[in-house]
Amino acid sequence: MSARKALGKGLGALMPTRGALGVKVLEIPLEQISANINQPRKSFDDKKLKELAASIKENGVIQPVLVQKSENGYELIAGERRFRASRLLKLATIPAIVKLVERDKSVELALIENIQREELNPIEEAQGYRQLHDEFGLSQEQVGKKVGKDRSTIANMLRLLKLPREIQDDIRLGKLTAGHARALLACETETAMIEMRKQILEYGLNVRDVEAKAKKKKSGSQKKSEPVNQHLRIAADALQKAFSTKVLIKPNKKGGGQIVVEYYSDEDLERILESI
Repeated sequence: MSARKALGKGLGALMPTRGALGVKVLEIPLEQISANINQPRKSFDDKKLKELAASIKENGVIQPVLVQKSENGYELIAGERRFRASRLLKLATIPAIVKLVERDKSVELALIENIQREELNPIEEAQGYRQLHDEFGLSQEQVGKKVGKDRSTIANMLRLLKLPREIQDDIRLGKLTAGHARALLACETETAMIEMRKQILEYGLNVRDVEAKAKKKKSGSQKKSEPVNQHLRIAADALQKAFSTKVLIKPNKKGGGQIVVEYYSDEDLERILESI
């Protein structure tokens, strides 16, 4: 079973379609429902919301939203696009299933729903993973299990949050892809990233172009500073594969040197130490 199908089954158990047996669906006034403060998705396409509103106007809300009780009524857990589209139509009520869900589970369900429907941009997805990691103490491996992805994928997504703000904004707006972002991370400095970003936007560079340019620039920088030792390069590559992270070997003139192993979070450091 694929990860996406497994997620679909888990979320479907909590959010069955309207009319499913054994599930109590209530018609709750929209004014009594507040948005989910832990919603990982921050941007909503107005055109797509209007298209969804048109579909709801024609067919009704097929799948109930998921809510939980709050002090002032109900808080949305999952189904924000349906909720927003229904408000566009100025509907009085929306079909909903009420669940008692702990806060970390609420974040998890909102994140899973958006990932399942492929509605998050890469930055929003990465921020959702970081929230599960930082606020609820989940390791990258635990986060991965919850959303059906392996640990290395979670680690790579979290690295996107190290990009300069303007590049993150470009990714949110769809000007740059996640592939572009990963290629930009190969640049040695933020200044180099910004410079490469300008070239991507100006000349329409694809991901391979960016990877090649970043590699060439890095190679040129190495040649200026010191000759490349092929044996050290092979050793560094082997260590990178062993630790699943970037490794640099910096020789000195006395025959010794340093091995620099990069890590991107406390959990990543613990994983590397365990592998040693």
